[in-house]
Amino acid sequence: MSEFPSSASTADPELPPGPGDRLAAVLLARSPLGAVVRWVAGIRASVHAKLLGAFLLVVVLFFAMGGLWADTIVRMSRHDDRLHEAHRRVDWSRQIQHALAMQLNSTGAALMLRDETAIASVLRENNRFNSLLADLEKTAVEHERSTFLNIRTAQEVVMATVADVANLIRDGRVEDATALQRTQAYPVYQEIERLVQYLAAVETTRMDRAREDVAAANRRALVLVGTFLTGSVVLALLLGFVISWSFILPVREAHTFLSRVAKGDFGSTIRVVNRDEFGALAHRMNQMSRELESLYDEQRRAATELRQLNERLADASKAKSDFLASMSHELRTPMNAILGFTELLLDGTYGELTDPLREPLEDIRTNGRHLLRLINEVLDLSKIEAGRMELAISDYAAADVVSVVHASLRGLAEEKGLDFAIAVEEDLPLVAGDSKRITQCLMNLVGNAVKFTAAGRVTMAVARRDDMLLYRVSDTGIGIPADQRERIFDEFRQADVTVSGEFGGTGLGLSITKKFVELHGGRIWVESEQDKGSTFFFTIPLRVDGRATT
Repeated sequence: MSEFPSSASTADPELPPGPGDRLAAVLLARSPLGAVVRWVAGIRASVHAKLLGAFLLVVVLFFAMGGLWADTIVRMSRHDDRLHEAHRRVDWSRQIQHALAMQLNSTGAALMLRDETAIASVLRENNRFNSLLADLEKTAVEHERSTFLNIRTAQEVVMATVADVANLIRDGRVEDATALQRTQAYPVYQEIERLVQYLAAVETTRMDRAREDVAAANRRALVLVGTFLTGSVVLALLLGFVISWSFILPVREAHTFLSRVAKGDFGSTIRVVNRDEFGALAHRMNQMSRELESLYDEQRRAATELRQLNERLADASKAKSDFLASMSHELRTPMNAILGFTELLLDGTYGELTDPLREPLEDIRTNGRHLLRLINEVLDLSKIEAGRMELAISDYAAADVVSVVHASLRGLAEEKGLDFAIAVEEDLPLVAGDSKRITQCLMNLVGNAVKFTAAGRVTMAVARRDDMLLYRVSDTGIGIPADQRERIFDEFRQADVTVSGEFGGTGLGLSITKKFVELHGGRIWVESEQDKGSTFFFTIPLRVDGRATT
């Protein structure tokens, strides 16, 4: 697979790229981070493993930071210990100087007071001097050993001189003791003082150097920790950037891919370098795209074939409608002639008929009328399908239409012993429509109600509902099964195949009624319960616009 597209090309097409997206696009296109992102994406590992690896790396950085802090603290503690030790050595050197000065002062006091007991304080200071000198010598470097040896040798000379001074004072020879102190002890004291000052200077210099080392160590520690901390933060940010964009880029590519697919571009593919779940998802999406493209091509071919078939069916239906319309006209003319001559024979125009001839002529007239009604239904249906049906719009009274239907079918209802009632709302306005077709609709509905009702009642009613007229025909007949109610308005369709055998009919009456109602801009529906009867409703606008509707 090829490399990732840039961030800008995979940005959400519905949202403008923000500053973060533009910065990411620059980093991915013009820095090594783009290669690192592709390298991480190309690692053969799961998304969970990559995220866990990134988390562990951050944990390692935390541990490294903790280790660095611990090492820095140890180093600083060592420097503090050395500085503290330098302070102690400087303090010891200063105490040695003090002890040496006290020895000199005590010797001078003994000479002035001419009291040998004052020499005891010299001995005490000498002991303190020797103790401090021993402590200072324990940590002395090798080249300082000779200085300590010279101090000790000079101190022994001083102590011997002090003993002689004490003896001279005891013997009352104060002048000799003073001269001995001045000529022998004092020069040695000066030498010791010089050596001790040298040691004090050395320790002071060492303390200053230790203090400088501590300050330098502090600065180095701050720089080291700051550098490591900054580097860790930068590394963590880069790691987060690399890991996140190794996931974001395939997600954005998938978003772009799905957007193209949603627009119908089933030939597009998604290109990612991930070798994880995103890569597997991209592979499956490419498979989906190929399958969708194949399915789309098949559906397009099927749609083309279906359109061609529909065109052929439309041509065939038009040819059928034209044929039925033509044949209906051709059949209706001789049928009207047959019925006319039959009426003339029955009326006695050609002479009196005997009873044996009258009965078959009555049958001929009845069946002829039935056949003519079927021919008229087929003619109406063919005209509607051919788009040549015209409505003769005029003002009429709904009550007159109901009365005509009631008068026409009352005898048929009485023959079956049915109660045929009508209910017309008072003060109905005149209606603009084709009264002949509305009458035909009611004739079909009431005729079916009478035909399918063995006993009980048939009711025909009309009422106003806002700017519509609501016609209703109800019966207590056999009813219609629930699974057949949506299909009874289809052409040549009856509720049950046994119905046509038992009650007769072609199944065109309801279909033609529905089409006439819809030509008026109305709607027809049925409510029924099997074995309890049915109620047909249809609405007609009070005013139908135009003089003809096709």
